[in-house]
Amino acid sequence: MADAEKQAVDVRKNMARLRELREAKEAADATLRASLPAPTPTKRKKKPPQ
Repeated sequence: MADAEKQAVDVRKNMARLRELREAKEAADATLRASLPAPTPTKRKKKPPQ
């Protein structure tokens, strides 16, 4: 029983670590995206006449 509890604690610690990494990466991506200019929309190509 103690082994299962230890494993559950380890899993929760790992999930918390991964959540912190993900949130830090998302914050870095958001600041990077904010600093870049907005992408220009691509122009549609005209279909050749048939």
